[in-house]
Amino acid sequence: MEIVTLIIALTALVVAVLAYRRTGGMPDLRGQGKSVGSAVDVLRTKTADALNRLENVVRGSGEGPARAVPEESREGRQGRAADRAGPERGG
Repeated sequence: MEIVTLIIALTALVVAVLAYRRTGGMPDLRGQGKSVGSAVDVLRTKTADALNRLENVVRGSGEGPARAVPEESREGRQGRAADRAGPERGG
């Protein structure tokens, strides 16, 4: 049984080496690694910019006016929360 396993493993190794050579080998992989690295840098910059804009919107320190909830709306929400709580228990 071990011999069959060894034959299968050697066959898989040969197929892997042939596929590696067919795709171009190490120089091609290095080139792809460099192109992926530059794409990752661009995405990292875009993500950082998006997070900065999100932080400015959340904290209200952005270039534009902050989107605050009007007082009327806050009072309305608090009133509805009190209605859902039910009647207060008296002592």
